[in-house]
Amino acid sequence: MKEFELIEKIFKPLSNKPAQNFIKFSSLDLQDDIAIIDYNKTHDLIVSKDIFIENIHFLKQDGAKKIASKLLLTNISDIASSGGKPLFYLLGFTKNSSCDENFFKKFYQGLNKIQNQFKLNLIGGDTSNSKTLVFSITIFGLIKKGKALLRNSAKAGDLIFVSNNIGDAFLGLDIKQNLSQKYSKYHHELVDKHFYPQPRIDLANQLVNQNLSLCATDISDGLIKDLSNICKASKLNANIYLSQIPFSKSAEKYLKDNPKFSKLDLISGGDDYELIFAINPKNLAKISKISQKLNIKLTCIGEFVENKSKIKNSSKKFDVFLFKNNYHNEMEKFKKTNVIKILKKGYEHQ
Repeated sequence: MKEFELIEKIFKPLSNKPAQNFIKFSSLDLQDDIAIIDYNKTHDLIVSKDIFIENIHFLKQDGAKKIASKLLLTNISDIASSGGKPLFYLLGFTKNSSCDENFFKKFYQGLNKIQNQFKLNLIGGDTSNSKTLVFSITIFGLIKKGKALLRNSAKAGDLIFVSNNIGDAFLGLDIKQNLSQKYSKYHHELVDKHFYPQPRIDLANQLVNQNLSLCATDISDGLIKDLSNICKASKLNANIYLSQIPFSKSAEKYLKDNPKFSKLDLISGGDDYELIFAINPKNLAKISKISQKLNIKLTCIGEFVENKSKIKNSSKKFDVFLFKNNYHNEMEKFKKTNVIKILKKGYEHQ
């Protein structure tokens, strides 16, 4: 059973039970990476949790400093994508005889650097022994009350934007795994994107503070997969255009040198931790100003649309449709020659 099927069939009922105390909270039907807890009259507390498992999410030979850096950065990204500010976190992990004191000193260095950069602190946790290394963080943040960017808040007609570029981290992983490959400058740039994702806190805060968006998520499992999650939660379809998806010069060069990959691999590869967000077309000029202010590329890749199919039962599917080009003529847009079949949406948690 895959991740979202498991959540929907087994664990979702646990999230809908009435609160047994005076604290108000929202599980968001387990459709987001965060939960929301009532904090005070002006702010809510947001909470998220992630797990890193050896040989699935990292290799021990990656080095403790890189493992710790990515572990904390990806958790911060969950808070960032909701429009919140990270505050503190809990750390749980397993250890074994392969982890000496030097390993944990390097691990500390990785966490400490990211903590200082984003001004947050470790407040507790737990540890145990295991043959396989597992690291888990529960992170807490603060968001203005009622302002959290959520997957279920996209509207038909909203434009779909992404930050920066797509696919660099996926190619960085391939370079890391190909140990015989000699690194060039652009190889290092792609590998750094894999190990050091950049949580888009400033961008999400601008979207919240200027009331420009209600809906966002970060790209962890792949652009198509994470956009599909928004479609499902918001009960909409998404039309996106391959010609508009931003790719870096380094990625373009790597694809040219390695024909085994295509741009379709980049949009389903995952690990980007860039932001997908929805905005009303009337706010285009403001998005352009934010792009200039933060010096970050923000690209419109498509739009959310209503699902007009008439399905009688409640299992109505909402999904992403990929086209080669964005034609102004609607009849031309949907010609078979313009439609791209999506064979892989993204990373699936088995």
